[in-house]
Amino acid sequence: MLTLESAPAVLTPPPAAAGARHRSGQWARTTVATFVYARLQNFAPICRHLSAEDLTGFLNEARRALSEPVLKLGGEIAQRRPDSILAVFSNKPDARKPDHAQRGLHAAILVVYEAVELARRVAQQLADPQAPPLTVAAGVNLGNAEISGRGARSNGMVHATGEAVEIARLLEVTAGDLGWSIASSGRTMRAAAGRAEGGRIGSVAPPDNSFVDIVEVTGLVPRRGSRTKPEMYQLLREAIAGNGQARERPHEVSLPGVPAQAPAHLLIEGYRILRQIGAGGMANVFLAQAQEDGPPQVLKIMPLDSFSGEDGLQRFIQEYALLAQVDSPHVARIHRQDFSAGHAYIAMEYFPGGDLRARIAKGITPREAMGYVRQTAEGLAAIHAQGIVHRDLKPDNLMLRQDGTLALADFGVAKQVAMLIMNTGHGDIVGTPSYLSPEQARGERVDARCDLYSLGVLAYELLTGRRPYQAETAQAMLDLHINALVPQLPAPHKAFQPVLNRLMAKDREQRYPSALALLDDLERREL
Repeated sequence: MLTLESAPAVLTPPPAAAGARHRSGQWARTTVATFVYARLQNFAPICRHLSAEDLTGFLNEARRALSEPVLKLGGEIAQRRPDSILAVFSNKPDARKPDHAQRGLHAAILVVYEAVELARRVAQQLADPQAPPLTVAAGVNLGNAEISGRGARSNGMVHATGEAVEIARLLEVTAGDLGWSIASSGRTMRAAAGRAEGGRIGSVAPPDNSFVDIVEVTGLVPRRGSRTKPEMYQLLREAIAGNGQARERPHEVSLPGVPAQAPAHLLIEGYRILRQIGAGGMANVFLAQAQEDGPPQVLKIMPLDSFSGEDGLQRFIQEYALLAQVDSPHVARIHRQDFSAGHAYIAMEYFPGGDLRARIAKGITPREAMGYVRQTAEGLAAIHAQGIVHRDLKPDNLMLRQDGTLALADFGVAKQVAMLIMNTGHGDIVGTPSYLSPEQARGERVDARCDLYSLGVLAYELLTGRRPYQAETAQAMLDLHINALVPQLPAPHKAFQPVLNRLMAKDREQRYPSALALLDDLERREL
């Protein structure tokens, strides 16, 4: 047994004055505590590989590896099975300040070390290259729960119930999904005040759809004045890393990069979820951080089972593939696209200024309106240069940065002429009715000029504060885009009317041939 620093005594049942409730000789308390759930992986297969004589010794050693670190650090055992343990760490009545988070994390680290040592001995016994490796996963969580005694026959064990306990169990499963040795909730790591070293981060959603930020535990930090040799802490780090590497194995996939069997819970590795900021269609949108104190990013997350076969998944992948080709200050930046535990996601730039729709509602000057038209045209020029047509240009998809610059976003229905995976059937209508070009309204094939028509609609709205066409139904709106005359601007904006006439021409051949041509014309007219 590896011993680091001093360990407190095992806790005893609290007195009635401390808030305990005595019932039929038992006691109970509701308290904040730290819960550790650890489980040995490949336990049953290894048992089948061992002889009867070796099996008895293995079971005893497994029990010791799981239990001794808990008891050594003053924990109480709430559940013990041959392959797992649930432990409770709460404060001693005479404690100067809470230290249960520190002791719980310390115990989890020692459990991993003991399990790695046991795995090494078992591997020598088996001498079978086909036998799976013995590994361990642990979840550590701090929270409120009810802890009660089980009576004289409980062998000193307690009973623990509550959400905090269930989250600790979920974190053990999460550690398994990610190939981590120990997954701790973020609040536990913060309460431990730097006692444990942290590695990768992530977020996991319990069944109530809330989010728990999680941290990979990678080592133990020495206490001030500790006499333990530095080599001992290095041994712990190596045990945790080695256990995690032994647990990682390639997933079988049915689609490129997608696990064939994905966990039911929402799990996003590498991001701390801050809050949900939107939902629509198949996707949920969250504000997240990729690292502590890092700039916020937007995560667009969709469950894999929401995709209609491989084509649906490819549509999602295309949004990233399209934007990855574009380098422009007026196109939203995509940071990452990946898959995580049954979900696909895209991490993209966060726009604290909101969208252009909200900005229009506050009122803008003609000068500001023309600035937004130019920036939108520059963004369109950048995507059109890559053969990409946005097809859903509207104020809601034009985002504002802190410095006031504007960027095209939401390429969910974008289409690249050279790519077939996003093709819709002939006659399908894609986009928002109020901003659709006539050819989109008729369900015809589109090119970059349909975005220029939508920019004309947007320009009218920016200058006047209202949309050019009003209708009670979507079909009536589509008919107006096809047949109605180009709207006339009020007298103060008449200088822009010739530009609007070309942008919103019903025949695309009469529109500007490109966004760059539009920008050149605006420059010549000094608009």
